[in-house]
Amino acid sequence: MSFPWRRLFQSVQDDIEGLGDAVFGDRAERLLDAEIREVDELLHRSRGEHAAARARRIDAQQQAQRLKGEVRAAEAEVEAQLKRRRTTAARAAAAEVVRLQAGLADLQADAAAAERQEAEFAQLLAQLEHRLRRLKHQLDTHRATASLQRAQAAVARRRQDGAPHPEPAPASVRRMRRSTGKGGGEPAPDADAKAASAQAPQADPVAEVIDRIARRIKPRPATDTSSTAQARRR
Repeated sequence: MSFPWRRLFQSVQDDIEGLGDAVFGDRAERLLDAEIREVDELLHRSRGEHAAARARRIDAQQQAQRLKGEVRAAEAEVEAQLKRRRTTAARAAAAEVVRLQAGLADLQADAAAAERQEAEFAQLLAQLEHRLRRLKHQLDTHRATASLQRAQAAVARRRQDGAPHPEPAPASVRRMRRSTGKGGGEPAPDADAKAASAQAPQADPVAEVIDRIARRIKPRPATDTSSTAQARRR
């Protein structure tokens, strides 16, 4: 009487354990999915910052290149004024050169800072992309493992709770016939036919051919023999 209750208790316990595994698995999957979203969002922002730093570097370098040309032109103007012995004009041109050089130094510093930021964001992007790939791989592995565990648990519960399948009718009849034959009861009709055929004399095909051909040969009538004898005496 205790067997059904024990099996019912085991089934309920398995269901509770499976529910706990499912809850833990779902929680781990939610955590991984949330972390993937956070990393993906951070990766998106970092890509924007990397592109902005690259744009600032390119813009600062282009402005610095333009200022270099202006500095060369201002220095040529200072040289020309000195050759003409125009001290005041030469000093004004030299002051312009100083101003342009200061602007050039600022632009070069901005370009260098943007280049460093661009390199840092590039390194950060590589790290975030690697982390995102690893998290996605962990999530795929976790989902595959959870799916396999659920399938194995379902198969185990079906094997434990499943009743044996009834024996098909033809198989039952054949089994009863075999048991009857082994028990020494009445032989089956097939067995009687086989025994009768085994006891019957085997036909000889050669004898059948000889007999058939012998029946074709008819003996000659006696009148023919007597008439032949009379003809010989004559």
